[in-house]
Amino acid sequence: MVKMIVVEERSSPLLLVLPHSGQRIPRELERRMTATGRLQTDLSWHLDQVADFTSDLNITVLRTEASRLVIDVDRDPLREATGQPADPSVALCPLTTMDGKRIYQADEDPGPVEIDERRRLFHEPFHTALGLQIERLKRQHRRVVLFNVQSMRSRIKARFPGELPMINIGNCQGRSCQEDVTSIVASLERDFPNGGLAENDITTGGFIAQQFGQPREGVHAITLVLAQRAYIRHETPPFEMDKERLKQTRAALRRVSDDLINWANGAQKAPPRPLLEPLPDFLSV
Repeated sequence: MVKMIVVEERSSPLLLVLPHSGQRIPRELERRMTATGRLQTDLSWHLDQVADFTSDLNITVLRTEASRLVIDVDRDPLREATGQPADPSVALCPLTTMDGKRIYQADEDPGPVEIDERRRLFHEPFHTALGLQIERLKRQHRRVVLFNVQSMRSRIKARFPGELPMINIGNCQGRSCQEDVTSIVASLERDFPNGGLAENDITTGGFIAQQFGQPREGVHAITLVLAQRAYIRHETPPFEMDKERLKQTRAALRRVSDDLINWANGAQKAPPRPLLEPLPDFLSV
């Protein structure tokens, strides 16, 4: 039996959500998949191990053991009302990988009834649990930060040209959190020199940030998508981690998580963000 929701309740104002780290697929569903589908190349591989500092910092964690191929809890279920999206980056139950390869064998794709059943069994309870954790933390803190952390392969030709920036931030075009939160997460760029940073590009935040980010109500939601080269040696099955990269990435995520907690508690200001483009000569005098 796939355990849909794993909650580690703690008391700091930071809530870490790992929507794509689960690997488990029900056996009857796995039998319907292609060999490519069973490889699960589009998961956020090993992120729960990268973020193994959460108990030290008193961070609440919400994750699922179910694979995103069963259902993607960071996608909008209302999209299914107009038919299953072909784009695997937005599909509730993807039919192809990010590379455009089929996940299911011929005539085995899930239909509308099955997708709705998965929504009721997996997606809905996950979001109910997430809402309860946010409300619990709101009763204890003036500010709550929802930190949605994911990872993605560095090169996916069908998804984006070239190499994925190391740091990819989504904040629903500034609507899901205060700028301070974005500044703190963007400071990860200094931990990965020349790795690159993108904001509201590869990810604009996802459904979780869109649903729960309410800065005026004290809930600040932000999504981070790491390029997997940050901690994985070979970005192919079995996605073996690189010990030195893992150490660096874990330390960087720990620092940023600690900064988010201190900011939420009012004990720290956000770092200034560098200008993306140099000032014109007449303004730089």
